[in-house]
Amino acid sequence: MEAIRRHRWVKVRAQGHVDVAASCANKEQRATVLRWLGCGFPLVARSRQASDAPGRQPVGLCLPLAQDKLRISLSIAHDDIAGINEPIALDAVANVLSCDARDVALELAAHARTLGFTARAFGSAAWQWRTGETYLSRDSDLDILAAPRGPQALAAWLERLRHLEDRTPMRLDGEVEGESGDAVNWRELAGSAMELLVKSSGGARLAPRVSLDSAWS
Repeated sequence: MEAIRRHRWVKVRAQGHVDVAASCANKEQRATVLRWLGCGFPLVARSRQASDAPGRQPVGLCLPLAQDKLRISLSIAHDDIAGINEPIALDAVANVLSCDARDVALELAAHARTLGFTARAFGSAAWQWRTGETYLSRDSDLDILAAPRGPQALAAWLERLRHLEDRTPMRLDGEVEGESGDAVNWRELAGSAMELLVKSSGGARLAPRVSLDSAWS
């Protein structure tokens, strides 16, 4: 089975709960994982790390603010995956944001539609929307996943992000994802560095900017 792209929600079959919890390196956290899965909450697909078992999908969870937003790395057997969902649309997650941040999120979501794609959210805002638990703090970023296609759409998206930065109390962060699933932080992409950090389901690597031009076409 092909690796699931990062940031996708992964639903776990009930019979897989114990196995997923057992993949947690910290034995003390396994009960926390079981409680999480017992609530029906999903996990999120992440990049593969050197310590991950082969043949299993790397996943993780982020706990709420009350638990210091602890991040737990896990893995799941493909047979225990009950479903995969795309990251939540940015305009849907806007209802968990403050008024000023909500207006910016809705404007960005509408702009993305004019460019031919759906802007999506990950990170704290997405976890809060998904679980109903508190993840957002005064210092939280708004993490946006974008998939513009073509140099004009990409340039227009990056320019709108730069333009709106001063209008929101939340720092606008996030990634631009290519058709292959490779993703680059939008600030790096908008910069002038000749090498960029590229993240994918297989891990992270540095790549020459010129080699990525076709990723957004």
